[in-house]
Amino acid sequence: MIQTRDGSINWTECPTAITDVNGVPSDCGTLAVPLDYTDLDSGKKLNLTLIRIKAAIQPSKGNILINPGGPGIGGFQYLSGADAPIILRCSFRLVLTLPRGTGDTLPVTCYDPKSIYDQVEVLRSTVMVPALTNASSSALGELWAISGANAIRCAREAKDVLPLVSTAFTARDYIQVVDALGEDGMLRYWGHSYGTQLGATIAAMFPERIHRMVIDGVVNPHEYTDGWEYDPVPAGDLALEQFLKSCVAAGPDVCLLARDNATVASLTTKITDLLDEVRVEPILMGSNVTSELVGPGELISVLNNGFRIAQALAPYIAAWLDAVFRRNLTAYHAARAVLFAGDEAAGPFGGASAGISTIAIRCADSTFRADKLDGEVRRRVEKLESMSHLFGDSYPASYLSCARWKVKGKEQYTGDYKAKTKYPMFIIGSPYDLRTPLSSAKNVSAGFEGSVVLQHNGLGHTVRYSPGQCAINAVRAYFNNGTLPEEGTVCEPDFDIFSGHSLRESFLPEGLGNGTNGTAAKPGANAPLEFESGAAAGRVGWTLRWVVLSLAVFRAAWGM
Repeated sequence: MIQTRDGSINWTECPTAITDVNGVPSDCGTLAVPLDYTDLDSGKKLNLTLIRIKAAIQPSKGNILINPGGPGIGGFQYLSGADAPIILRCSFRLVLTLPRGTGDTLPVTCYDPKSIYDQVEVLRSTVMVPALTNASSSALGELWAISGANAIRCAREAKDVLPLVSTAFTARDYIQVVDALGEDGMLRYWGHSYGTQLGATIAAMFPERIHRMVIDGVVNPHEYTDGWEYDPVPAGDLALEQFLKSCVAAGPDVCLLARDNATVASLTTKITDLLDEVRVEPILMGSNVTSELVGPGELISVLNNGFRIAQALAPYIAAWLDAVFRRNLTAYHAARAVLFAGDEAAGPFGGASAGISTIAIRCADSTFRADKLDGEVRRRVEKLESMSHLFGDSYPASYLSCARWKVKGKEQYTGDYKAKTKYPMFIIGSPYDLRTPLSSAKNVSAGFEGSVVLQHNGLGHTVRYSPGQCAINAVRAYFNNGTLPEEGTVCEPDFDIFSGHSLRESFLPEGLGNGTNGTAAKPGANAPLEFESGAAAGRVGWTLRWVVLSLAVFRAAWGM
């Protein structure tokens, strides 16, 4: 049984339910921290849940705190497959803190079980499958109304929790964990996606406590704080172009879209025309209107979510598109079964719960609010739509939720994200990450003196999903001995997305790629995909285990 002692952590062996998931020796513990940092005199406490993975190389040098992103990802999905210690391969223990507002740590509950259907429908309309503001003449108004109804419901049902889940409070929680670990009082941190927003907030609030900080898949903190992000939109078109370049180079035996002498330009036109077609009249692939109707939401969801894990899903994205173009129902179902596998794996409401947490945390942090669908809101929507014909109108739905939110965090960090940290930060970004692009990494770096940006040219959301030994070794070197890469360093993934290699092959310590320079392997060596006959062929291998466990969570969490 895990016991909690105020101000210290009592570690015990994790329950079998956890060790069976992550597959590596782990300890579990709890730490009591202030529930409300603006009212310390109340004496009220919150118990944080901690999971500690033993160091890959002994003896251990200490602890690295990690945050996988979301916000809303409870953390267990992140540990499944044990890729984090494999990637890092260093002499540090990894400590996962389940942030407030996620999982069982001060959960946000807006809907009781009897009305869970309403919750799922709200999320399906706003975050789970992208709701497009250009889908119809009334789409924006409908999304505005849905967001308002959800905001009112949550303000009523979770009024005591919502002010307490801000990132500023979570930043203070992490410093409490650092102090309770009883080392040198310095933070060593590894954050992905939303975890980079948390990292930037900690670094801005506590620069003197930063010993090592790697942030990968970086959020633009200024846009995040406002509540409307523009940086990611152009990256979607770059990601599509990169995907199609790899497809054409791989050829039709590996990428079904490449048949008939297709080119990047011709495929881009076909996909754009398809989106325009289904905006007006969705395609009924078969007779079932609930599972065989392809509208703009499903098309953008396939591209948006698939590109984030392209190393695992690229052949299936291509097969899904090819099936829709050719109206091949059997092939459509085969590809869709993989691309949307996470829905069933998460359970009927797993993704929805993560989505509510995501909304609550992001909106506790955001500053922009609007009471009416007026000129300012419309101006922001139109700006997003104008930035990308394909992806622009898939973003506003998420941001409308916070524009209508009724509650702000008791503490919001609204500073300039500028500081000189005790030791410089290491920042990683990819131009093809359509959620957290390279431009956002450079934005953060400009505010933190001495920080270095490494450009990793993988098609995927963070190095975890477009891995290469070049970037992985740089992360290891930084944590192990403080070595920062030279400014302007560019890494490539080890394998092309159509090469058939799994994510784990790049994670292996010996590396199956090039090891140091990151030159992409040439695609090929795959058996032809058999989507024509309905077999879900292709080599996803080990990667699919993680995808099945967590894809729904990513889909429900603004892609983070």
